[in-house]
Amino acid sequence: MRYFKSLLALALFLPSTVTGQSVLGSSGLGMKMEPLDAVQRALGGVGVTTRTATVLPGNPVASLDVLAPTIAFTVQPHWGKYTIGSERGNFVATRFPVLGFAYPLGTDGVITFTAGGQFDQNWSVESRDSVAVAGESLGFTDTFISDGAIATIQAGWARRWSTTLSLGATLGVYRGGLRRGFSRTFDRAVADSVTLQNPIDRFATGGQWVHSGPLGSLNMSWDPSSDVQVGATLGWGGTIKVNPADGAEGISREVSVPVEFKVSTNVLLASTLAVNVGLASSNWTDLGDPSVDAVSGGRVWSYGAGVEWEVLSFWAGGFPLRVGFHRSELPFRFLEKQVRESTTSFGFSVVMAQALGLPLGAVDVAFEVGNRDSGELKESFRRLTLTTWVGGR
Repeated sequence: MRYFKSLLALALFLPSTVTGQSVLGSSGLGMKMEPLDAVQRALGGVGVTTRTATVLPGNPVASLDVLAPTIAFTVQPHWGKYTIGSERGNFVATRFPVLGFAYPLGTDGVITFTAGGQFDQNWSVESRDSVAVAGESLGFTDTFISDGAIATIQAGWARRWSTTLSLGATLGVYRGGLRRGFSRTFDRAVADSVTLQNPIDRFATGGQWVHSGPLGSLNMSWDPSSDVQVGATLGWGGTIKVNPADGAEGISREVSVPVEFKVSTNVLLASTLAVNVGLASSNWTDLGDPSVDAVSGGRVWSYGAGVEWEVLSFWAGGFPLRVGFHRSELPFRFLEKQVRESTTSFGFSVVMAQALGLPLGAVDVAFEVGNRDSGELKESFRRLTLTTWVGGR
């Protein structure tokens, strides 16, 4: 892994092209992905409190108000530009951060099954240079490819214990894989014309790994009044085992994902106006593996706030408008620098079908404009989050 990091660091300061996801996913376990739906994205939330029932990985309490079996699916395309030194380029990709199912148990309970992305390691870098061989300038292309991600699959249960208190819990597993490779390809016309004892051929190396491990969470929601909701989540990260894939060479390792604490509140200021504020924190200092600890960001924080205003009607129901702001520190440094991400967001919901005054299906939309900063590397991006759900909420 150190070999790949050294090559990547060198490539980033050469004329290069970045494709796929951001190269920030090259550090540690990759870029941490928040498995949030479009409502939380639009409100700058951390995935704890919401006035709109939803299906979220790690938080079955958010699904307590679903009125019928509900399926939710979220897709998230994004586009970005990066600058590092004098180099500039673009990247584009699509994520699938949330797939969930919620089944109500009467009026006071719910069970959920969810899958969502947790860490992303999809990126590639292509760099061109030349070297003098036997008096000839021989051009070559270096290509670095990383293709992989870690997802979580979780089952959750939540129950309303009183009119003001709800509790929930989840258990799940990490599942994922990673393939990384480096290749150097020489310009054939020049390479074939150079007379050497051995021919100049393409060089390639790489490795494959699989990820697995347990995780879980405890969840709480407290409504001290009809206008105020307070929620908290304690997420146990467990240990991710990283092992070479069958038949592949490589080093096994175990990475201890830290406990993450989230707290949020949602306050109804008027019948059509609500404010959402949230905070999350986790300590990535000691992860149990020296090579991963070397790029850890220490204790990181994220916070966000948003406003929801429902004053219009459209199609088959209400048309809430949402604006928000979110700022977070990523758990892994890039080229020894802390990475920070900031976004501003706008969103809305469209109810597609309704029966007896109850929504049966809707599309939630969030659009974010943001930036990431890590020393010389600066990125600006646009992120669209679309959540489609069918059921009853």
